[in-house]
Amino acid sequence: MPSKHIFLIAGENSGDLHASNLVKSLLRLDATLRFSGLGGPQMAAAGVILLKDIVKGLAIVGFTPVLRNLRIIKRLLEQVREFLSEQRPDAVILVDYPGFNLRVARMARDLGIPVIYYISPQIWAWHPTRIMRIRATVHLMMVFFPFEHKMYQKAGVNAVHVGHPMLDIVRLTMSKQEVFEKFGFDHAKKLIGLLPGSRKPEIIRHLPVMLEACERMMAEVPNRFQFVIPRSSTVPSELLQKYVERYSVPVRVMDQYRYNIRSALDFAIVKSGTSTLETAILLTPMVIIYKVSFLTWLIAKTLIQIPWIGLVNIVAGARVVPELVQDEATGANVSRAVLDILNDPEQLENMIFQLTQVKESLGRPGASRRAALCVMEILSGRPAEEVVRMAESFE
Repeated sequence: MPSKHIFLIAGENSGDLHASNLVKSLLRLDATLRFSGLGGPQMAAAGVILLKDIVKGLAIVGFTPVLRNLRIIKRLLEQVREFLSEQRPDAVILVDYPGFNLRVARMARDLGIPVIYYISPQIWAWHPTRIMRIRATVHLMMVFFPFEHKMYQKAGVNAVHVGHPMLDIVRLTMSKQEVFEKFGFDHAKKLIGLLPGSRKPEIIRHLPVMLEACERMMAEVPNRFQFVIPRSSTVPSELLQKYVERYSVPVRVMDQYRYNIRSALDFAIVKSGTSTLETAILLTPMVIIYKVSFLTWLIAKTLIQIPWIGLVNIVAGARVVPELVQDEATGANVSRAVLDILNDPEQLENMIFQLTQVKESLGRPGASRRAALCVMEILSGRPAEEVVRMAESFE
């Protein structure tokens, strides 16, 4: 019997990470599986044969980059259509990246290929009408959050809640004391982490704001703070250093033990996205910032359906941590928000308590394995409705 062939698409760094871990879990269940697709270096390292590295070359956020890359996107969609038509994989797994992936979902459906979606598009934040396209094209949704599961069930979409894979990924091997001693941090100073993003445009927009905030904090409270940037693997060190050198901030760029370093932080200034949830899992107090192009912001303001943009606040259903977005994301505002929290022990303690509740709401570890079990059932020919019923027993 020939081995099963799965085609995957992940368009940015966190999706690449989660897709790679799903592939590893699938291979533990069936080592004969074959994988191809569009993604990044982590998927390639896990054994996926990439048609193109789109994480490096086409990680698009916002509307302006879409317009700039429209010709490339159209050409890539045609390449995917041709590949699916010729190769006829046994299943297609789509990871977030909805603007592109929902078009691929329709292609696969028209070819009779089962479509599995892993990491739900943020339709609860904007584009709620996409749920109708998902219902029409996706065989099975595998979601991270309980509120997503309820939303899809209500809309008649076959969906399973597998939990959040970050609970497996964020693993610590060192205590805060050991981190400080290994890297020579000063125990007398607060360690502040800067997490500006994993793409060049995010660095350009967020890092100067963060560094200006650090300068202001140092000026207002001298000798109290030290700063670190746990570098994302997709960001060149030279890009970070270019900005760091423009400011009088003693900030270190760290390439190793990123989660250990982040667990040792006293506070973090974080770009909105997956990093906010990672920071919450580590129970690190934070302020969220986010800036996009003017056109993207103008369009987004008319589409966003919820009062928050930070995942940690969305999961909590409340404003657990401050958000400074677009024009509000200035060095002065970020500095004031950080100092206000650090200077108020009651507010700081309450934030940590709420982050603990957010972490507990993410479920139990083992998300990638549960997702892999669902995929294997679809590959075996089991109807999605049955997989939904069976998924409750997956451990």
